[in-house]
Amino acid sequence: MRTCCTAALAACISAPVYAQNADDEDEADEIVVYGQALSMQRSVDAKRAATNIMDATVQDDIGRLPDLNTASVIRRITGVAVQNDQAEARFPIIRGLNPTYNRTTIDGGIVSSPERGGSGRAVPLDVIPASLLSRLEVVKSATPELNANAIGGAINVVTRSAFDQEDPFFYGSGFIGFHEQSGDGGTLSDGDRVQPWRANFATGTRFGPDDQFGVVIGFDYSVRNFEIPQIEVDDADYTEFDDAGNNVGLGNGNGIIVPTNNRLFFYNNTRQRIGGSGKVEWRPSEQFELALSGLYTQFNDDERRDEFTYELGTSGSASEPATITGQTPTSGVTQTGYGIVGIGRFILDRKIYNAQADAIWRPSDIATFDTRFTYSGAKLHNPESTESFRTDTTYGARYDTVDFFNRFSPLDPEAFFDPSNYAHSGRGGLDRFADDEIYEAALNGEFAFESFTVKAGGVYRDRTKEEGLTYVSYSADAPYTLAQVLDTKLGDVDYQGNYHFPFRIDSDAANAYFAENAFSAGAPYISGSTASEEVIAGYIQGDLDFGVGSIVGGLRVEHTSWDGGPADAEQVSGEYTNWLPSAIARFELADDVVFRIAASRTIGRPDITSLTRGLSINVTENSVTRSNPDLEPRKSTNLDVSLEWYIPDGIFAVGGFYKDIKDEIFNLTTTGAGIVINGDTFDTVNQPENAANAEIWGLEAQYQQVLSFLPAPWNGLGVGANVTWLDTDFVVPLGDGTSRTTTLYQQPDLTYNLTAFYQNEYFELRGSYNFTGKFLDSLNAGDPNKDEYWEERGQLDLQARVNVSENLSLVAEAVNVTDEGRTELTGPNKKFLQEDARFGRTFWLGVNASF
Repeated sequence: MRTCCTAALAACISAPVYAQNADDEDEADEIVVYGQALSMQRSVDAKRAATNIMDATVQDDIGRLPDLNTASVIRRITGVAVQNDQAEARFPIIRGLNPTYNRTTIDGGIVSSPERGGSGRAVPLDVIPASLLSRLEVVKSATPELNANAIGGAINVVTRSAFDQEDPFFYGSGFIGFHEQSGDGGTLSDGDRVQPWRANFATGTRFGPDDQFGVVIGFDYSVRNFEIPQIEVDDADYTEFDDAGNNVGLGNGNGIIVPTNNRLFFYNNTRQRIGGSGKVEWRPSEQFELALSGLYTQFNDDERRDEFTYELGTSGSASEPATITGQTPTSGVTQTGYGIVGIGRFILDRKIYNAQADAIWRPSDIATFDTRFTYSGAKLHNPESTESFRTDTTYGARYDTVDFFNRFSPLDPEAFFDPSNYAHSGRGGLDRFADDEIYEAALNGEFAFESFTVKAGGVYRDRTKEEGLTYVSYSADAPYTLAQVLDTKLGDVDYQGNYHFPFRIDSDAANAYFAENAFSAGAPYISGSTASEEVIAGYIQGDLDFGVGSIVGGLRVEHTSWDGGPADAEQVSGEYTNWLPSAIARFELADDVVFRIAASRTIGRPDITSLTRGLSINVTENSVTRSNPDLEPRKSTNLDVSLEWYIPDGIFAVGGFYKDIKDEIFNLTTTGAGIVINGDTFDTVNQPENAANAEIWGLEAQYQQVLSFLPAPWNGLGVGANVTWLDTDFVVPLGDGTSRTTTLYQQPDLTYNLTAFYQNEYFELRGSYNFTGKFLDSLNAGDPNKDEYWEERGQLDLQARVNVSENLSLVAEAVNVTDEGRTELTGPNKKFLQEDARFGRTFWLGVNASF
């Protein structure tokens, strides 16, 4: 992506920024702006210079952004929220639209995705270290030159350039971390406890005749180890009984909601990131520029997951008791139930790598040509080993729902907590992979006349995505119980709701038993598919400058063709063409007031494996996912307005937007299907479908300012706030031909960020608070009572920096000071426990150096 604002932004990044007292400008001392104030000012300058409606986060004077990964950085931007995974930000949500709606680029070139299935176009930004960035842009209104597959918005990661400043530079930092919840490591660390730490550097210089060559290299490494306890009611399994005690299903009984299982997980994660980037540039004259760049990032997640589950009933993972006795509004007794003790050993190895060549040629004062060639690849390797032990189904229990956290008490606790009563129920080996490869070429020509500019260009993109899995199940040939591989290490630890993890599987002992004893292997299940997509796009765009404003508009055409399918199975194919007009007008209402209004058509392509891959299984979730070759791309009509007042050393802005999305894609989930594959029964079927339509109304407001007009020492204060309100309707078709309306999937109705800082030449203090409102996370089309919602979440982060010298700073950071976890709700009125995970706080101590 090469936005209209790129050239103007370069100036605001490289130029020094100063603030002066407006009351006496001629006599005021020059004040150098640095640190957080400089980052804020550069972000404001970037927004003002842009043609599009956009926001950006820009590095400060020592080359830092305030967060560990790119997903954490982007959540500070107006209109952006994030999906968290295991205590860290991962996927961006722009204006309430999940990652599938967004386009991510690095220096304008497309980025491959290591994700699988329906998330196959989503780029997990936690893979990209923040230290490799110079600037992070979020473009919210499309113009014809921009790729139209961005209903939510376009995210552009801008890496560092040697031409950003005149002199050679070096930025580096090193930190040591401390997690409140930290434990033994996993496979990557041979079971040893891992000390969290991170380090990075970026360095660059210009050289050669007239400094026409430039080179920049950057490197980032981090590792962290943390433990997360999680309580849940699996698959939102609640039910109701009639007055006689018979199970009649949720919504059909006496109105007393009863949980049918209680599941306690204990996660131990070791996460390691390695990233590197490099860029070589040649600018022999003002007429020509050439850049060769590359980026490589790798994210390793080594996870051990222990499970202790109490299921009421007798019928497998969808188990529910047939009857209860002694029911009260908060309790009851069932005579059937069973316990499960399980372990999962997971490795998630994600890689993203890009290589790119850019050239700009200005043969005359009016003509500019630019071209870009991008290669992008991404890989996922996800081996898993799982096994479990379980009792028979005679272990009834009394349930208690007086608190948010349900409590199950076995009728025979001595037998239920006897590990010799837990027989081995199976071991599985699952190996998933995904491989995404993209080749993209772009050519643009621009002709600038006195007040009118015309631009035209085209893009060719070829994408191939392969994904698959191999699964083998094993059963012990001889009697085998939990007592033979018992670990009671967590038995005395209290978790949320005062839960206890009485025992778990000793992973090393279980692996040794598997290696030394006879097991029967089931027939291997192998699934794999290849999908290809070709996009040919062209556009023409005009830019009319009429003094007090400008209008940019035109037409983009994109033709998409795709084909693929599982190996040795039916191959499917399809194609579609989209005509996509757009326009944006910008008016300078006053010297410091800018008004913008934009209209556009954009699309959201289905993930190509959702069209082609056939059928795949998820052993952990006991589910089947099917493709749907009849899926249509989403089509969105977008309207945007923005009013921006550039106040001294800051900005106040308000904006509104509307999106009318046709053929919205959602995942239709059907439970209790009982599909049998190679002798294994699965309880859930997932299939992507087109909904009728979705609408989004939104309002954004932003204020940020360095309070330099205050008398010293208070002129070092700065504040910032942004908020986004959303109202959506999502029409979901049902299997019986009717429909229901809900909010849009994964869309919080309220997000906001608050920032305050104080700085002088000796130290800096900063606090940032991020709030994300409740949103629908999982949609069960046929039963609204089984929808799952993420509860609202607010996180406070603090940072203190002491400047030891001009080139050296000591830094302390506290992450998640509010000790927020993740709570998911379900059931009638969205008030019952589905999941609750606790993350704890993290502290970092380190040093920043710049030369």
